[in-house]
Amino acid sequence: MPISLTRSSMILLAVLAMAYGLPAGFNQVFGNEPGSPLLFFSPLQKQFVYQESLGGHLFNYKNEEGEIYDRVAFEDQLPFLYYKNLEKRRKLPFVLDGTSFDEEGIKAAKQGLEIKARNLNRHFPQIRLYPLFNNDPQAAMMPFPEDVFRFTDQAMEFVNADFNRIDEELTSKFTTALKDQGFVFPATVIGGTPTNLKPFDEGYFIRDSSGHVFHVKRINNLPSIIKTGIDPSLAIADIIVAENARREFYGVIFTGQSEAMLISTDNYRLIPLPLEGFDPQAMDFKLLIDPLYKTVTISGGAAVHGVAMTPEYKPLRRYSLTRRDNTPVLVSTAREILFPWRLELDTPYRGQAALRLLPGGLYSFIGIASAMALCFLLSRKRHQTPVKKEEWGVVLLTGLPGLLAVSILRER
Repeated sequence: MPISLTRSSMILLAVLAMAYGLPAGFNQVFGNEPGSPLLFFSPLQKQFVYQESLGGHLFNYKNEEGEIYDRVAFEDQLPFLYYKNLEKRRKLPFVLDGTSFDEEGIKAAKQGLEIKARNLNRHFPQIRLYPLFNNDPQAAMMPFPEDVFRFTDQAMEFVNADFNRIDEELTSKFTTALKDQGFVFPATVIGGTPTNLKPFDEGYFIRDSSGHVFHVKRINNLPSIIKTGIDPSLAIADIIVAENARREFYGVIFTGQSEAMLISTDNYRLIPLPLEGFDPQAMDFKLLIDPLYKTVTISGGAAVHGVAMTPEYKPLRRYSLTRRDNTPVLVSTAREILFPWRLELDTPYRGQAALRLLPGGLYSFIGIASAMALCFLLSRKRHQTPVKKEEWGVVLLTGLPGLLAVSILRER
């Protein structure tokens, strides 16, 4: 007789639970996930140097040519990043390429921007309510607004957060101002920094249904709307705004064509970054700016890629570094044998559950064969009902989790 519907459902649930729980427990005990290497461009060596994890609190410090450093010597190759070390050792100012650099000059020229793929639009659960800060030139503080805005099909709607009521006056002001500039509702991309922990506020960059991008700010409770000249044919996936005292650019645009472009404060001119093989949906992005160079690193999958650029964002040098996997061979082999399939609910590049079924490697066939042999021995025991063909199929497909499920839920 075939397996009953109730029992087959129980076996399926047991297999799914074990395909998730057993590998997760195994990784907690034996796993050693490789950390992402930290890749930097050294202005002293004119090449990339990096720090990679060996597990625990142990690290390798090397350059492109494989030269090994201790931690102090490594930090000395990055004087703009670790300038505080030089200050403690009374080595500031220092001269590099004929130019003297002191602490004040280094601080004024430095900027960093890091964007995790998991924080991009549609990569995490979002409540599409945004605070629009009221810029008051006479005020030293940036108070958090009492209202938030959202976009409907017809309006930019403000809601008073204290009383959960629509603010008709603000809604009318901003909706009218947007329509006067040619905004086509609804909005498709909204990018801004929803915190007052920033040096100043640049509001939001909002893409409308026709592809045009508008710069929206609130000054003395009045709308300030600028229709930028950004190409409406760009397939913009997200806009990240990053206010910085250098005021060189407003932020960065990621497109569906795997491009990254800075939005210059010079009339919204776009500055394309010379990246190769960049996938913003599955790669983290980091931009580091120092007094002499600009460096972008992108990391995802099995490698980290870096490109060093001139102050005009022209590429100077590229380097790719493969991630180190510190997992012992015995552990990785055992994982493949025990778990032909793994069920995971998370992903490095999304901030929400994403069901994934991951296959094992070649050693999984050994695990399946072993599970089939054990299933055969189990069926030979006295007082046991024969193993049904459907049960054989479960074990053949899933290995150890299937064997455990069939064994635990056997008919006697």
